[in-house]
Amino acid sequence: MQFAIHQSACYAVPAMRKPRVEIEGGLYHLITRGNNRQRIFDSDDDYRKLLLLLSSRKAKLPFYLYAYCLMPNHIHLLIERREDSISRIMHGLLTGYSQYYNRTHKTIGHLLQGRYKAILCETDRYLAELIRYIHLNPLRAKIVRNPEQYQYSSHRAYVGLEKEHLVDADPVLRHFGGRKSQARERFSLFVRAGMRLGHQEEFYRAEEGRILGSEEFVADTKHRIGEIPRGARPQTATKRSEVDYASLITAVESHTTLKAIEICSSNKTRSTVQVKEAMILVGKELGASNNDMARLTGLHSSVVSRRFESAKSKIGESRELGWLVKKLRAELVRG
Repeated sequence: MQFAIHQSACYAVPAMRKPRVEIEGGLYHLITRGNNRQRIFDSDDDYRKLLLLLSSRKAKLPFYLYAYCLMPNHIHLLIERREDSISRIMHGLLTGYSQYYNRTHKTIGHLLQGRYKAILCETDRYLAELIRYIHLNPLRAKIVRNPEQYQYSSHRAYVGLEKEHLVDADPVLRHFGGRKSQARERFSLFVRAGMRLGHQEEFYRAEEGRILGSEEFVADTKHRIGEIPRGARPQTATKRSEVDYASLITAVESHTTLKAIEICSSNKTRSTVQVKEAMILVGKELGASNNDMARLTGLHSSVVSRRFESAKSKIGESRELGWLVKKLRAELVRG
């Protein structure tokens, strides 16, 4: 397999890097920033131009676009590669925009900082999480107070405020419900539940800056592209979670009054907190990490840790908590 590394007059590409990991069907989180973190969008026309170029590129070199967010000084894209390489897609997009910007604003030099970052991500584990993280960029930057207010991300298309002419939202929304209206509502709650999480460094700490996923996913990817000989395995292996998260949600719905969409809500009533503590205790007993349970409950991973300790200390005293934990354990073992 060959790996193309393109160099453009519009952005500099330092040498001595490992080539990008190019896999058909791979999910890529793509990030590019302004040179020295300078602004790359100065007007509404600039944002619209980038989206127009992205739409044109998508028509010419088909790919799936699951999320985008254009920030004043950087861009996030979440793309599933099809036949054409990520390098080819991004080269045309960024070169075209850089040339437009320099021509329109009468500037010279590099608009973008180095080459863009391309992280190959494990789809099953990170697709929904990355979409949520990308859509919440404007809130973390304190540009808006809720994601629906930001015009230059794909969030408004996901929740039905704009047409889905550019983003491929349907394959994602199907995971949130059978009916479109229900799926949009649940997706919106899922995104809002992430508003408390803040910056998540784990999305940037990819293996060698190129692959984000479980140890098994990283190893299998390296085997696939020929970086590790067949049969070789990492010396250490992380414990695989035995949690069936869908079954855990179903069990909670069976034994409490909570519904799935409420689990990720910010509700802090005593009963909701107790249910989340029971879920966290059972989940972690079966090998789930703090990050796994944070994603499931909408809590920050540090809060998950505190709730876990709280549940352990209270389970012998609280009859309600003990009963629910017993029911959840039995349900998952039976499943």
